[in-house]
Amino acid sequence: MSVSVRSYSPSDYEHIVIFYKQGDLYGGQYDENRDSRERLQKRVEADADAILIAERDGVVVGTVSLIEDGRVAWLFRFCVAKGEDDIAKVLLDKAFEALKKKGHQQVLVYTSVGNENLNSRYEKLGFAKGGDYTCFWKNI
Repeated sequence: MSVSVRSYSPSDYEHIVIFYKQGDLYGGQYDENRDSRERLQKRVEADADAILIAERDGVVVGTVSLIEDGRVAWLFRFCVAKGEDDIAKVLLDKAFEALKKKGHQQVLVYTSVGNENLNSRYEKLGFAKGGDYTCFWKNI
């Protein structure tokens, strides 16, 4: 079974929204504004590597978005289909490659406090655990 990682294309939208609506896959919640088709398209128009898609035999099995501004880099919406845990490493390697090209030497990722599945994933991938944080937000 071959695995490939490529840049997001508009035809991927329906597939990745399915992942985004399963917050347990990445420790977040779907947001129609942040995750709209238009916003995703603008991200990849500005940076083709901003959203990566993993496929196994032509089926989308994972995705990760890269948020970086030259100062800091984040993994966002790092989702892998249930039963496809090996895909996380493949996506991560491709994300590292893209971020290193932009001069980054470190990447951050948040997960829900107490989510043992995701804590375990990131520890197995070699991440150091930081403190627990609460995200605050406000519509503007």
